[in-house]
Amino acid sequence: MTILYELKIRKFGLIELLAIGFYIYLKNIKIFITTYLTILVPFSIIIYILQVYYVPFFGQSWLLLVIIYSTIFSQVLLIVCSIITENLILSIKTNLNNVIQVVLSRLLTLIGLNLRFNSICGSGLLLMIIPGIIYWVNNGYYGLAFVLRDQRSRAAFAYSQAIVKGNWWRVFLFGFIYFFVIVIAIEIFHIILSFIPIINSSEVLMTVLTSLLSGFISVAPLVGYILLFLNLEFQKSLES
Repeated sequence: MTILYELKIRKFGLIELLAIGFYIYLKNIKIFITTYLTILVPFSIIIYILQVYYVPFFGQSWLLLVIIYSTIFSQVLLIVCSIITENLILSIKTNLNNVIQVVLSRLLTLIGLNLRFNSICGSGLLLMIIPGIIYWVNNGYYGLAFVLRDQRSRAAFAYSQAIVKGNWWRVFLFGFIYFFVIVIAIEIFHIILSFIPIINSSEVLMTVLTSLLSGFISVAPLVGYILLFLNLEFQKSLES
């Protein structure tokens, strides 16, 4: 049985999703790495060159550049992985030029949705932790709703809420696993790179390199997170 068939007929366990995420990533690592190197690495190099040579303002305000870089990096990674993963599940060949076109056409809108999501979620976490967590879980699939299903503005958040309904704990636990892997990967690479003086002396360079290196690791659980989205979609269609 294919992964697509199984996604349609049954609910996947969280560990199973994580394992399949790693399986898909490793089996198709060439397309993931090729796309990663083609899109994210050049972008990271440009950001670093701007900080060092062309934008003195960023030299004084590295935190602003780090925030901008991290935001754009995470959204580009989401777009790239979601397109590749769904194409692999549907047995569609991924065209690198098409992926780049989607990134360019959807990035600004996705960043806007991300800013809205983070502002509301952040406010909820600051005021009362539990409401912030609830909002994060219910609306966390807004990005995939937009990238894969062309749901825009409020519709993207409504789509996420509909997908998560009745599966809150599954989404929460897998989201926790996903972010745990990212945080651990970032910390490990940060510690390793801190022993290199030229890297440790630049916060921007440290952020760029830790993001790139941890990004390679985080792709696998991200694929699992996307598979959960697809699995929930299929289950909702069966229920209706």
